[in-house]
Amino acid sequence: MRASRRFLAPEAAARPDLQLDRAESHHLLRVLRLTPGTPVEVFDGVGNAFSACFLGADQDGRCLLAREEPLAARESPTRLVVGVALPKGDGLTAIVRQLAEVGAASIVPLTTEHSEGGGAPARLRRWRAAALSGTRQSGRAVVPTVTPPAGFGSWIRSRLPDNRWIASPGSAAGSSSAIPGPVSAEARVLAIGPEGGFSPAELEDAVRQGFERLDLGERVLRTGTAAVVGAAALLRP
Repeated sequence: MRASRRFLAPEAAARPDLQLDRAESHHLLRVLRLTPGTPVEVFDGVGNAFSACFLGADQDGRCLLAREEPLAARESPTRLVVGVALPKGDGLTAIVRQLAEVGAASIVPLTTEHSEGGGAPARLRRWRAAALSGTRQSGRAVVPTVTPPAGFGSWIRSRLPDNRWIASPGSAAGSSSAIPGPVSAEARVLAIGPEGGFSPAELEDAVRQGFERLDLGERVLRTGTAAVVGAAALLRP
């Protein structure tokens, strides 16, 4: 059986005596009911992971672990920033989780002309929790950053890597390119629009800011599907 993976903040992971917080301990103690000697994987969210041995729990319900061997990193050499339009409801939570699993390094919720969702502080907390959940699930050791929502126009004018793509179905723009093949760029940017797509003015503005149109295929994709498909394509080694 695969060892359970738990998050330990970098400052706590650096200490000789490892102690998970209550939230991370709960699943091990109440769901898995671990017994002393059971192996556990631990990651610190900034790129480090190692095996550990479960020793028991203290009186406050926090798991105590013994550090063992470091584990290989499972990170893409490409740092991918994904700007994704806010969907209606709380749809972005699942999108963030999936992007974390695929390998995105940073996720920026975007307000666009056609986006329907909002970005209340409570949602930002849920999005960041989803990023942690996706990281734990996928075996990664780096938790993607999730920023507060940004306006599309200001975001495309911010300091972004030079290799930039914006999802744009070929039917909407004959100049759209197919999914690019592997390239050597260490950092890339992907912009994903809302269900109604980016407006023509937004697309033109993005192209002026150095974005290349990216055609993800003939089918009409939902925002979340397009985000995962596009991210996976741009993360190919």
